[in-house]
Amino acid sequence: MKKTPLLLIILLIASLLLASCGETATQTPSGIVESGLHTTSDETSEPISDFTDEGKTATGDFNVATSDGKVESSGSVYTLGAAGTYTLSGSLDGQIVVSAGDDDEVTLVLNNVTLKNGDGAPILALNASKVTVEAAAGSYNTVTDSRNTDPAAAENSDTNYDGAIYAECDLKIEGTGTLIVESSYDNGIKSKDDVNIKEVSLKVTAPGNAVKGNDSITVKSGTLILISTASDGIKTSNSDVSSKGNQRGIITISGGQVDIYSACDGISASYDVIINEDESECKVNVYTASYSDKVNANEASSEMYLVVPNSIYSTSNDYYAYFYNDDDASGVWVKCAYDTMVYSGRTSYYGLLMQAPDGYANVMFNVVKSGTTPDGSNYLYSTTGETVNGSMNGYLITSASGSELTGDWVSLGSSSGSTSKTTFSSKGIKAENAITISAGTVYVYAMDDGLHANSGNKLDNGETSVGDVTVSGGNITIYSADDGVHADGTLNVNGGYINVVESHEGLEGNVVNINGGKTFVYASDDGLNAGKGASTPLINITGGYLDVTTPSGDTDGIDSNGNITMSGGLVIVRSGASMGGMAGSVDTDGTVKVTGGTIIALGGICETPASGSVNTYIQSGTTFSSGSYVLSDASGNTVAEFTLAASYSSVWMASDAFETNGSYKLTNNGSEVLSWTQSSSTVGSAGNTGMGGFGGRGGFGGR
Repeated sequence: MKKTPLLLIILLIASLLLASCGETATQTPSGIVESGLHTTSDETSEPISDFTDEGKTATGDFNVATSDGKVESSGSVYTLGAAGTYTLSGSLDGQIVVSAGDDDEVTLVLNNVTLKNGDGAPILALNASKVTVEAAAGSYNTVTDSRNTDPAAAENSDTNYDGAIYAECDLKIEGTGTLIVESSYDNGIKSKDDVNIKEVSLKVTAPGNAVKGNDSITVKSGTLILISTASDGIKTSNSDVSSKGNQRGIITISGGQVDIYSACDGISASYDVIINEDESECKVNVYTASYSDKVNANEASSEMYLVVPNSIYSTSNDYYAYFYNDDDASGVWVKCAYDTMVYSGRTSYYGLLMQAPDGYANVMFNVVKSGTTPDGSNYLYSTTGETVNGSMNGYLITSASGSELTGDWVSLGSSSGSTSKTTFSSKGIKAENAITISAGTVYVYAMDDGLHANSGNKLDNGETSVGDVTVSGGNITIYSADDGVHADGTLNVNGGYINVVESHEGLEGNVVNINGGKTFVYASDDGLNAGKGASTPLINITGGYLDVTTPSGDTDGIDSNGNITMSGGLVIVRSGASMGGMAGSVDTDGTVKVTGGTIIALGGICETPASGSVNTYIQSGTTFSSGSYVLSDASGNTVAEFTLAASYSSVWMASDAFETNGSYKLTNNGSEVLSWTQSSSTVGSAGNTGMGGFGGRGGFGGR
């Protein structure tokens, strides 16, 4: 929830966006050195050293050996026509084609192979039940797709087989050797079904996805360096259910180390992302907006918002913009997707984001039933034609009469969102449905959200995506240009260690539950934010340790567009804001109720605990300078300890350890700063509590 008042809507600098990922300069975070691959000094997983070794590149005559298979050759094309194990060695400028029976399993053992093809996928599995590509123990193998990079030529994967290793069936990549996959054409490794990877030392470099499995991707072990110079690192595309009842679209990393360097999203799942530890230790490093040496040939587009009042918006409808010119040529329909909440005082609007194509003078907005393809006549509501206002990035619906909508052009404001993030999606880990992390070490440097789950989208399985993020274990470090962790639905922190080192908003969701673990957040705007969504916004703290810091200005440490409840745990909030009711340590549109645990909130005071809460102490006339603090009772028992690196002007504290008529003191480096007797349920007064702040954009990013 932002506090900058709007005359109607506030200014946002509209940014130019290429229709897909686009071209961006290489981004290098502080503490990360660009030297081919990133290295980091953080106490997390050290990135894998590049194991490319040109001196090991195989030479000599090419050979295919098999005792139980079938091989036919025509020039430089070798066709494997039956189930069996095939051992490949030597150098080939040509192609390996698997064309076996529907129930056949085929294994390709690469034993020091150099395979290159400029006319098609070097390894092409057209038919089999499953194909395994195995790097033999101690071997060094390269597979290079050197086809033309024309994006139009790569569009139809059904005829162009858009991967250096491409399979129409399930694909396994394994072995204890080394496999280097390079493509100048599109994807590195792709299966139209499932991809499973284990043990292998694998490096993939491609302009498309480094690894794409339409149905699923599973990494069980191995050492993986995955580079996409113009797209996503790992990606799935389906979200239906197989004939065997398996949910498609899941990306699972349960062991090994996976380092991802991508121009766009690092991990992009059409259903869920799951990170856990199965048979071995699991480490994941993700760096987005790292590369972009491929410029998309699609025409440019700009971000634009359709701003819809709460009284008109419905999740049962879809919202479209039709861009057209005054000639008779056909225009372009663009779907608008929920991106953020916009506030003018206490009035809320839904900000629906679209990518507006350049070259069109006019636009018309249509509202249709969800799932309906608009044709200009099947609308529920529609505007008349409007001339596109190139100086503004939003169209605000101001009234509805019958089926006709009217409105005016407005500008959305930069104070409501991060201006340092990329104009295209470059999220660290993104899921269309949910993200679950229960173990492992995860490091994310993203020029967009660190972790992001979408909600409200119709999936192939007939469900609507929930947009949940759940962390129950593991060690997670995030540097983010926008939200550290963003859940359109519910964000659950049940355990583990989370350190959001840099972010615009730290943890954000419609509902945010802190139930356990240790969580540290630094955010340039709100530390925790509960924004509008399918449920009433809520921040609920039942346990764990939560430590939140925001800088001076229009910021909140903990901010809810609904209520804040706390029944356990320890929370330390440091908000540099001193704006009182406009911004501060804890801000809510509803109430703050603390029934258990301890919370210490330093900075501007917006709201304090409501009646029915544990005992509360408020002090707005004391400066709290930097140092090490201890809160203790009269017997010397420690209630809480924390440190400050800057000065704060006010504090309120609430704790189930505060007994009525009990005495307490707060010391800084051993010197007493405060002491009081808890003579009633609330001691002290801020004088300006109970004021909710004004709103701006809620910061949701559903791209």
